[in-house]
Amino acid sequence: MRIRKVESSDLDALVRVENLCFPPAEAATRETFTYRIAAFPESFYVAVENNELIGIVNGCVTDNLTISDDLFEPMGGHNPNGKNQTVFGLLVDPAYQRQGVAAKLMNHMMGAAKQAGRDKMILTCKEHLIKYYEGFGYENLGVSKSTHGGAVWYDMVADLSAHTDSE
Repeated sequence: MRIRKVESSDLDALVRVENLCFPPAEAATRETFTYRIAAFPESFYVAVENNELIGIVNGCVTDNLTISDDLFEPMGGHNPNGKNQTVFGLLVDPAYQRQGVAAKLMNHMMGAAKQAGRDKMILTCKEHLIKYYEGFGYENLGVSKSTHGGAVWYDMVADLSAHTDSE
C-alpha cells in the first residue's frame, strides 16, 4: 500500500469509497470532491493498493479551533496560510478496514501538517470514535456545534508539536 496526493482522475473512486463509508446525509458529493481536489490538494491524500484507491483523508486549512458546518461548503473558509489542519474525512473501503490503513493515512496527514507549519489538527467524530482519535493524541472538547448530516459530533483537537512522524 502507498499513500499519495489526490489526483483529479481519482474522482470516481473517491465517490465510491465515500458512499461505502458514510450515509447519504453525511457523504461528500462528486461536486464537493471536485472542489476539494482543486482547492486543497496539498491536504488531500489517498491510500492505494494494487492501483485501487482504498482510503481517503482530507481537510481544509483554517484558523478556526473547531470545525463549523460552513467549512464543508465550497468557499467555506479554506485558508492556505491558516494555523490548523482539519480532517473532513478519514475513511477506508470496508474490504480493507482493520488493517491499519486509516492509521497510516492519519499519521501521514498529521506529519504533512506539522511539516507545513500547522499548529493543530481538528476534526469532528461520532462518540464511538473518540477513543480511536485519542490514540493519535486528540483531545475531546465535547459535543460540537456542527450538525452536519443531522448527526451528533464531538470536537477533537491535537497539538502537532507533540506528534511524532511515525507511519
